[in-house]
Amino acid sequence: MAAEIESSRYARFALRCSNWAERWFPDSWVFAAVAVITVALATLAMGAKPTDAAKAFGDGFWSLIPFTLQMCFVVIGGYVVASSPPAVKLIDKLAHVPKNGRQAVCWVALISMVASLLNWGLSLVFGGLLVRALARRTNLRMDYRAAGAAAYLGLGAV
Repeated sequence: MAAEIESSRYARFALRCSNWAERWFPDSWVFAAVAVITVALATLAMGAKPTDAAKAFGDGFWSLIPFTLQMCFVVIGGYVVASSPPAVKLIDKLAHVPKNGRQAVCWVALISMVASLLNWGLSLVFGGLLVRALARRTNLRMDYRAAGAAAYLGLGAV
């Protein structure tokens, strides 16, 4: 009984924090826009002409294309491997290991981190597909938000 009270107290506190953050923290687009405006103003304050600042911004953007393409290939390659028939069978087997929701979240975190030792793109997709397979289980009550976050832990394990 005491554990349920503590759990609900922590859950209420976590929900209050989450609601506060959703209300007061802006979207990531706002951070990006503020960063671009700040850099543009700093460039102008240092004496650069507006046309030079705009040209440098445009040149910098297009220089990111090769890196962006490489990252796309990593993620697409991870998807190709993780959605292959042998990997799908493995994911289905792994999805039947946890017995409850907490074990499922920990299991997703562990599998995601182990998969990241092979490739971070594989870890990203494999963890997401594992969460989806766990979500299909009707006998498993799991916090899908926590499981989704756990699927990304492989990115920090590299």
